[in-house]
Amino acid sequence: MESLYIYIWPVLIGVAYFAIITLLKKYTRFGYRFGFFLALALILLFLVFFWVIASQDTSGWIGLAMIIMSIFTGVILATYLLMWLTVYFAN
Repeated sequence: MESLYIYIWPVLIGVAYFAIITLLKKYTRFGYRFGFFLALALILLFLVFFWVIASQDTSGWIGLAMIIMSIFTGVILATYLLMWLTVYFAN
């Protein structure tokens, strides 16, 4: 159980991200699908950074940080998708 505490912050960030997208959807033409693609683009950005930096950095620490950030963002995206499915099936 103690090893799962690391996932509390990404889940809370995912819930906050979903709340922001929901507010934008309510007051603008912003949609849940665009919020999904925005988070997916962030994951792809981290992976591209990893690919470029890993080929130039010999120590590998920066590449490790990029992989950790990709996993962190992936948990945020998974939380966002879970919240989106919950709202979709609740309506």
